[in-house]
Amino acid sequence: MYPLKLKPVYSKTIWGDGRLAAKRGIDDKIGTSWEISAHSHADNEILNGKYTGFTLNELIDRYPKEILGNKKRSQMLRLAYLDAAESLSIQVHPDDDYAHKYESDEGKTEAWYILEAVPGSTLIAGTTIKDPKVIKEAVNKQEVEQYTRKIEMKSGDFICIEAGMLHALGKGILALEIGQNSDTTYRFYDYNRRDSNGNLRELHLDKCFDVAHFDLECEKISSPIEEINSTRIKALVRRKEFCVDLIDIKDEYELIPNGDTFYCISNVSNNTTYYYEGKEEILSHTENIFVPADCGSIRIKGTCRILVSYIK
Repeated sequence: MYPLKLKPVYSKTIWGDGRLAAKRGIDDKIGTSWEISAHSHADNEILNGKYTGFTLNELIDRYPKEILGNKKRSQMLRLAYLDAAESLSIQVHPDDDYAHKYESDEGKTEAWYILEAVPGSTLIAGTTIKDPKVIKEAVNKQEVEQYTRKIEMKSGDFICIEAGMLHALGKGILALEIGQNSDTTYRFYDYNRRDSNGNLRELHLDKCFDVAHFDLECEKISSPIEEINSTRIKALVRRKEFCVDLIDIKDEYELIPNGDTFYCISNVSNNTTYYYEGKEEILSHTENIFVPADCGSIRIKGTCRILVSYIK
């Protein structure tokens, strides 16, 4: 196997912006770009090498051990960009048990790395009270926002949202989402927005209160990009669902898969290059590549910032 370049799956949304689209040379507004996914709702097509034209799901079907190593298919990760001109709905995701039972899907713990944020941008992560009765009353009165915990975010910030936590990405933010291979979201509140047919967007209040845990808390990790003298690695999150390392590269970094797990490499700074089996490839800003478990070593050269996501 070799590092796989994948065709993004773009999705227009009611809250989408045009920043990511502009970086990709697309004249449109895109809310979500599924970058690495083997989910049934968005299965990325391979763009390079021997397996060009296959989807990631098809390749896993054929070579599960070579692609995933010792990990289960249910442990596959999903990476996507969210480009928000307006705030996303206040929402919550189920855990694995609930999602397996009611949605035929995985649970969804996720994390966001902020590429860009207009000054003063915030997101919602958790609530300021723990009593579900108060939250229910606030939902009925359309006052739930006043009980949400808002966190100001800047470029380079990172935050992990555990399944069961109320959350919402705020307007003005371009973020990379790293999470479980799931597409199950329950909406608490959506600012009375209407869809393209003029209908109020659906809420899922019964399921929201089934899965929400109002005592969950999280903290952002700030890592502004700055000049460095040598390559440095910073662990952003270590969970059973996924791990994420932030790597600021000065000159060179080598990733050596050990056959146990796959890796997702995300370039969140400037264009750079990587080398595999004597071949040189461009790794563009915002590009994500999937590294199968039995892939050989990859050397990334230049001065850049990458995120490496994997299962421990």
